[in-house]
Amino acid sequence: MKKIFLNWNGIGGTAFVFLIMWALGQIAFNLSFLDVFGEVIDDYNTTDIAFSQFKVPNASSDTNIVVVNIGRLGRAEIAQQVNILNHFEPAVIGIDVEFSEEKDAFEDSLLADAFAKTKNLILWSKVINGQPDPEDEEKIIWDSLLLTIPRFANVAEHGYTNALTEGESKFETWRETSSIEHLSNGQVEYSFATKITQKFDSLAAQTFINRNKDYPIEIINFRGNLDKFTKLDVSDVLDTNFVAETIKGKIVLMGYLGDEYTGSTWDDDKYYSPLNEKPVGRVPPDMYGVVVHANIISMILNKEYIDTIPNWLTWLLAVIFCYLNVAVFAWLTEHKFWGPWYGVVSKFIQVIELILLVYVMLYFFINQNIKLDLTLTFIVILLAGELIEIYQVMVQNLSKYLTGKPKMLKGHEI
Repeated sequence: MKKIFLNWNGIGGTAFVFLIMWALGQIAFNLSFLDVFGEVIDDYNTTDIAFSQFKVPNASSDTNIVVVNIGRLGRAEIAQQVNILNHFEPAVIGIDVEFSEEKDAFEDSLLADAFAKTKNLILWSKVINGQPDPEDEEKIIWDSLLLTIPRFANVAEHGYTNALTEGESKFETWRETSSIEHLSNGQVEYSFATKITQKFDSLAAQTFINRNKDYPIEIINFRGNLDKFTKLDVSDVLDTNFVAETIKGKIVLMGYLGDEYTGSTWDDDKYYSPLNEKPVGRVPPDMYGVVVHANIISMILNKEYIDTIPNWLTWLLAVIFCYLNVAVFAWLTEHKFWGPWYGVVSKFIQVIELILLVYVMLYFFINQNIKLDLTLTFIVILLAGELIEIYQVMVQNLSKYLTGKPKMLKGHEI
């Protein structure tokens, strides 16, 4: 056993695998016709299985949050909804609607009046034109902030509702969020969910903000879709089809949930979430933006965060697995019995390793709320089997070239 793992062949083979990985990383592929498939595959995350199959089905409902559908109501009808909700004394109202342009003066005045009467009102904002900070690549500096029209903004507070997704493709999944973003003028803007939580539970909100130092990007610990929150459709509010306890002292989130919240369509403010049961090539999107905000708020209030392992541990695990695989595969190629079966045996070992690693990832994610980023480990496992054979041939040929004799690769102890 000692001869298998403690030898220079394992060290050299491991270095060779990482060298090839680095070289491949420097190659730019520009196959535009594969872009659509790449967008789907890149957006897939193993932990989506945990949300859609294990975590969410067993999650309890969050009764502190009420999601209200505004449907396709005009501003006068939205004002009517706000006035009705205010009568039942909610703790805070957050409205995920873009009021960035003035419209009918009379309707705008009705809505402004309703807003002025609302205690703890949080409106939509959006940070735009972001660029990486030259001093910190993980930090984004935004050029400007888009707000609601002044007559609305003057009677309310605001928080950015930007969907934190990768790229601009229609296959995006909304998995992450942040508590605060920085503007080029030195100002900061809190997220929509953070601002709302500050009004409801300031200590929980501060905990979330403090985590920003270690986790500038936070993985959303989804509780569920509309089935996990109290929901009121357009007519439920306008007809007062609910009891006072539904609203009193609660967080009310108003936003677009389609013509009816039971609809399933390709609406603009609808996203893919990790809860989607069809992770690749799925249609249609499964979660409205306001429901994503509800999940973020629920995560903050309950302090149910998902932690990630540090980068150094990610690399250490990859190096360890690479070394073990290289050592075992090198031994197999030289073994009298297993050598002829190397192709079959090595592939079998790789499959078993990948299955076990996926199981470990899911276990930690589901039971410990820890996300293990083992992507690099997966790559070295997949490459080690083939690259060790190339490495051995290279060493043999180089040895023969330098000494005139082929070098035996059974490996000496170190």
